[in-house]
Amino acid sequence: MEVIAIRLAVPVVGSSVILTGVMLGIVLLALSAGYWRGGSLSAKWDRARTRLALGRNLLIAAVVYGVIAFPFEAKLLDRLLDSLNLPLSIAVTAALLYLAPVYFASQTVPMLAELNGGDGHAGRASGKVLFFSTLGSVAGGVFTPVYLFPNLGVARTGYLVCAVLVIAAILMAANPTRAVQTAAMGCLAFAAAIGMGIVTSPRGDLFAFDSPYQTIRIVDERAKDGKMERVLMMGGGGASGIYAATGETSFAYTLAAERLLRESGATNALVIGAAGFTFPRDVARFPEVTRIDAVDVDPSVKRIAEQQFLRTPLPQKIHFIPQSARFAVRKLARTRQRYGFTFVDTYYGKGIPDELVTSEFFQDVRAVSERTVVNAVLDRDLDSEFARNILASFRNSYGAVWLIDAKPGDDSFLTNYLVLSWPAPGSTPWNGTGKAYHDDRNNADRDRVALMWGS
Repeated sequence: MEVIAIRLAVPVVGSSVILTGVMLGIVLLALSAGYWRGGSLSAKWDRARTRLALGRNLLIAAVVYGVIAFPFEAKLLDRLLDSLNLPLSIAVTAALLYLAPVYFASQTVPMLAELNGGDGHAGRASGKVLFFSTLGSVAGGVFTPVYLFPNLGVARTGYLVCAVLVIAAILMAANPTRAVQTAAMGCLAFAAAIGMGIVTSPRGDLFAFDSPYQTIRIVDERAKDGKMERVLMMGGGGASGIYAATGETSFAYTLAAERLLRESGATNALVIGAAGFTFPRDVARFPEVTRIDAVDVDPSVKRIAEQQFLRTPLPQKIHFIPQSARFAVRKLARTRQRYGFTFVDTYYGKGIPDELVTSEFFQDVRAVSERTVVNAVLDRDLDSEFARNILASFRNSYGAVWLIDAKPGDDSFLTNYLVLSWPAPGSTPWNGTGKAYHDDRNNADRDRVALMWGS
């Protein structure tokens, strides 16, 4: 349940330590209250009443998860962000949706200990129950993101959680009559959960997929120039775009990066963050470019790009490396690979991995790259802590920073800046001040949250 709750919020607010910390904090608060209350009640009751209460609690949790919490979490969080900051929005969402079901479900532990402590050895009974409870947590924490999300998707995984709770409630029923009643109510709850999931699911997606790393959606929407644009969404934000009629790249920052590569005269390129593979596909058409290595931690992106987004096989010049950026870059350095041009495009939706904005990461990239371009979503005036610190981190590794505003005519607060390691035509130097991010002292996540959702 914790893994699902966190994952449901990622398309709205991106992945962050704040999301994980606050969500888990609310869940732990509910667990502690449920443990206390369950122990207090089960000590007063006989076995039949305890089993009846236990089954009832599990059924209540299944209903709240399936019919209310899972379907409405993203919508409620998105609405609260209009008036509250990010930590408070997450806390209120988690409290409203998850305090009650976790409170009821967590009473299972002390109640089971009471039911298994009939021989007078309370310590042994508690140890046994906690042993299996913890094993369940391990299985849920590992099995859910690694196997269930990629094979079932987040929504169906939520249904599975509800089904498990209903089955457990039936098994805990005090007698056969109660078991039949619980089964009937559980079937109704399960059907209601599926119905609510269908009603609240996004409409109009051309494609949707939940990988172990992110939620990927493909939609057609009208661009500002009036043309129909096919957009690959990752983590709630646009990662790549093409015109639906022609298949040509529509995102301004991608086109700007392609011009920089052509002007640089590079014959090979490294792309970190493949997304929809628009940049690798386009530069593969350049006669002078002989090889493009594309790195992405999510192995599913290549298949989705070819089959669902671009709808055509990628050119033979493109070699896909499904590994984490830090590992891949260091491995390339050990094998003495060298690229004339490197494009770092690791933003996904509303977030960016903290480990990919540090001075140490940029130093690793510099070791394999002659010219480096980083796509960074920053405030247009570059006044935020995040903007100044990420630019300082880049300068700390390359010695200087040059910038190109990929959307100069746009009046939005945030824009795509291309951060360059050389003075390309049309770029301007950045001479501001900031505190470089480092692996052992990294506030990038906090600063990005302040930029995106600060007052």
